[in-house]
Amino acid sequence: MTTPAEFRRRFLQTEEQQTSEFQKGLDAHIAKANQVRENANAQIQRIAARKDLTPEAKRAAAARVYKPAREQIQQLLDEHIAKVEAHKQQLARKAFGSDGSADPATAMMRRQARQQAMGIQDRRAAEEMLREAQFDGDTHLARAVARTAFENGWHSVVDQWNADGSNNAYMKHVVELMQQPDTSDVTWRFRTAASYASPEAGPDLLGLRDHEISRAAESGPEVAA
Repeated sequence: MTTPAEFRRRFLQTEEQQTSEFQKGLDAHIAKANQVRENANAQIQRIAARKDLTPEAKRAAAARVYKPAREQIQQLLDEHIAKVEAHKQQLARKAFGSDGSADPATAMMRRQARQQAMGIQDRRAAEEMLREAQFDGDTHLARAVARTAFENGWHSVVDQWNADGSNNAYMKHVVELMQQPDTSDVTWRFRTAASYASPEAGPDLLGLRDHEISRAAESGPEVAA
């Protein structure tokens, strides 16, 4: 299938132009988590350095900073994953889904085309149905076949769909969709989670389990961090 580099060459796009606005949004999301973590770390360090607090007061104060910061960062991580999943769905709709037409007849043709394409069992059948659709000028069926081919990994069929460049506008979204990660992949989730690391517990919470940190946050005197 057309690679991102080949796509840029065809459309004379620079690396900067190819940079997804969506990715910039994710970077900003990660930066927000980093700021939450840095603020929490600074507060926890200040608490640890105070000489006027008992160990119990320090533990309670640190827990009240650590626990909500960690929960907020976890929420940001969950939102990151949800954003990626939603973006992939949006790209798939732009590439192969409805064009938003309210015309009932057009909507019916799209549904019929999709149902017909869903019956394709192999790459050869997809190639044949696509050839027939393109020969007949049936753009709805051709697009539906391309969608089925993409979902099945028959990339040569998707390239065939755009062999004459008539579907460049849709292929832009296909290429970006190819660049998106599999959110169920364990390695991707591990690497993404590393960008949303929890704050440092600090010496006053060192060795405490989650339930012990929660209990510490609910006890002890109120202390300004």
